[in-house]
Amino acid sequence: MVSGSRILSLTFALTLAITTLVGPLADALDVRGNSGIFGALGVALLLAYVLLSYNPDLYVDGVWHFAFLVFLLSVGVHVLLGTGLTDGNATPAQIVLVWLIAVGAVAAAFRTTVIEQLRV
Repeated sequence: MVSGSRILSLTFALTLAITTLVGPLADALDVRGNSGIFGALGVALLLAYVLLSYNPDLYVDGVWHFAFLVFLLSVGVHVLLGTGLTDGNATPAQIVLVWLIAVGAVAAAFRTTVIEQLRV
């Protein structure tokens, strides 16, 4: 059984990591309204449920650290590239590439922890 507080915490953590992908992508694709953030919350909730179903002992604080570092690194890369997060002057390919670089860099930095958490 998946705990409600753990799934909620994990959903918010994953939403933090996904925000730097969804927000700029919605601006670049000229998406109006709240559909982007509700979509991100839905994806994060589904991913949280799958992760906790797979490993009920998942270290949720570690996911928060991972998400926060992804958020900071993707913001930093956008600033270094000069594309801006919400200026709308980054292409969708640049946004996805920056986010994948951030996720990959953080996963590589914490490679052993990620592998341990994905083992059951």
